[in-house]
Amino acid sequence: MKLLVSVNKKELADYLKYTNSFLIGLKNYAINYYEATLNDIKEILNNYPGIELFVSLNKNIFNEDLKDLKEKLQELATLKIAGILFYDLSILSFVKKLNLNIPLVIHQTHMVTNYNICNYYFERGVKYAYLSAEITESEMALISKKSNILLMATFVGHLIISHSKRKLVSNYFEYIKKEKSKDLNTIEEKNSKQKYYIKETNLGTDILTKDILNGTRAFCLLKEKIEYAILDNNLIDDTIFLQVLKLYNKYLNQKIEESLFLEKVQELIGSYEGFFFQKTFYKVK
Repeated sequence: MKLLVSVNKKELADYLKYTNSFLIGLKNYAINYYEATLNDIKEILNNYPGIELFVSLNKNIFNEDLKDLKEKLQELATLKIAGILFYDLSILSFVKKLNLNIPLVIHQTHMVTNYNICNYYFERGVKYAYLSAEITESEMALISKKSNILLMATFVGHLIISHSKRKLVSNYFEYIKKEKSKDLNTIEEKNSKQKYYIKETNLGTDILTKDILNGTRAFCLLKEKIEYAILDNNLIDDTIFLQVLKLYNKYLNQKIEESLFLEKVQELIGSYEGFFFQKTFYKVK
């Protein structure tokens, strides 16, 4: 297993002590990622030769995006990137039609949930599957057993609950006739009183868990089954994140006992385990 850091900046020196694999978003095409321009990506690759750099283009693609998207993909294909994360199938279509030599990662947030989906995309030339955060550790292990596709999963980060193309925060403040807050906002679910982050970008509005996912227990069980463990630095204090990354690195390199690894990470980011050990049930009304 490799540690894949979803970064919140272009400077990677601090991370390089602990990993060589990074994930960044392409400006105007990435939902809930640090957005870099093509020039930024070229600069990163020049400044840090030898790294693995994955680039996310995980937004819905619209007709007006197609011409620019085609040009961006053709330019990305000339760079030494490790792969492209995609949500919209237009990207898979372009890569196949243009015969672009780019490894692809199917990343449909809540929908990559079983081995049939993974096998479907693997048969169509997709190399990696980014698993949904709504499935359990045992379900991830089953996918690993039943599919040849290489797997990615998030083990640290604020999980995205939903995304809307609408400018929900701006619309709210316009409705209540107040100036929009410049700070990161939180909302509270009415029944559970659970709080969530809500943030607005030029691509719309993201709602994320306020708690940071602590996937250490699942990480220990899946370390032989997942190709890339994603640690997401988005909205996490850099000092805390680097300490967590260091602990993951030490555990992978057998420089810390499992019990101490679990204890130390929990001290830093809490005990929220998402759905790793809790199945989700949906009742149709």
